[in-house]
Amino acid sequence: MPRPRMFDEAEVIDRARRTFAETGFAGTSLDDLLEATGLARQSLYNAFGGKKELFMRAFLSDTASAVDAVKTVLQSAEDPIVRIRTQLVSSAVEHGSAQAPPSLFLRAAVELSSLTPEVAATVATAFDSIRADYTACIVDAQNAGEIDSSADGEALGTYFCAVIEGMSTLGRAGVPRATLLQIGFTSLATVPITPLGREHLGTEDGDWT
Repeated sequence: MPRPRMFDEAEVIDRARRTFAETGFAGTSLDDLLEATGLARQSLYNAFGGKKELFMRAFLSDTASAVDAVKTVLQSAEDPIVRIRTQLVSSAVEHGSAQAPPSLFLRAAVELSSLTPEVAATVATAFDSIRADYTACIVDAQNAGEIDSSADGEALGTYFCAVIEGMSTLGRAGVPRATLLQIGFTSLATVPITPLGREHLGTEDGDWT
């Protein structure tokens, strides 16, 4: 009869995720993982199969969290146009001046998508899901009369996906919060927002004309 595991699997995966996010797959040795997780070598092999398998568990977990985080904001109770602004501001505040912890999802997307089909497919599916959430929020704003109904909702959804992911990348490179906020507000100002949309946004956070 196998002995019960004496560790929290979710905690091990999270520690591995943080390690891989800091140093990448190639830059993380098995010894690094043993030190980060506190597991013995055989325990790691028995539980996860090895470095690659543990990486994929951590990567898939981080990817799911990234997708869920966007969905949570864009399906909140706020007015649809305000949800978009909230996501823009949150991205600037969270990532400005490299304050946010490294993202394994984004690191793997950059480093491994061209090398590992499984990673590439997961990244593509994740971005499709995120883009669809932005598009759905834009369509909600159009249905609510906040954005001109003649605008291309799918194009705007893709646009905001690109802007916000770009803001995250710039922030991780050290771009300050104020600059990211400027990018976010400028991107929102390019949208054909109706008078009702401007009313819902208010004026306290900037000029929306």
